[in-house]
Amino acid sequence: MTRRPGRATVPYLAGWLFADVLLVIVLVVLGGEQTPHDRTAARDPSPAAAPTRTARPTATPEPAPSPTSTRRAGAAGLDPATRSITVHTDADALVAGSKAAKADLERQVSDGIERFKGRTAAFVMVFGTVHGVGGAVDSGRSDAYATAVARLLPRTAPAFFPPYSEKIIRGYHDSSGDIGSGTARIELFFLLR
Repeated sequence: MTRRPGRATVPYLAGWLFADVLLVIVLVVLGGEQTPHDRTAARDPSPAAAPTRTARPTATPEPAPSPTSTRRAGAAGLDPATRSITVHTDADALVAGSKAAKADLERQVSDGIERFKGRTAAFVMVFGTVHGVGGAVDSGRSDAYATAVARLLPRTAPAFFPPYSEKIIRGYHDSSGDIGSGTARIELFFLLR
């Protein structure tokens, strides 16, 4: 019985992909939760609505904090609805550092993010597809392509994409057989407004 090279790594990579997606889901859920103070402020945002009480005079009265000043930073969280753009270029040329492939990809990304003008991506997942011999997805080349696209994104639109870090911009291979070779799907996560 002969083994096909590369087949033993598929379950291993699928496990890591599952773990990364699970981490994103946890971040979205935790980021979207409200503290008890946030729920109270949402129900009664005006300090004037509170009943007035006669207090004992003090030497220096302190102003009451406004609901917006007491909200914790980052309480909004990630928007669970993702947006995506799709690009297509010569994957092997991009991985090899071809200037023409980079320019082509930069143009497509700039055109694709135009509809999100005024927003900034908080988390980005890139799914690359490169077919190998026989038309099957080559997971190694697909990962390399997705990573090359991910590294290029912040240079393409620094005001839109966060700085490159594998924690917030990450490349994966897409093993769907119905996607054309050289295609990269860029999933964008935004902060809730």
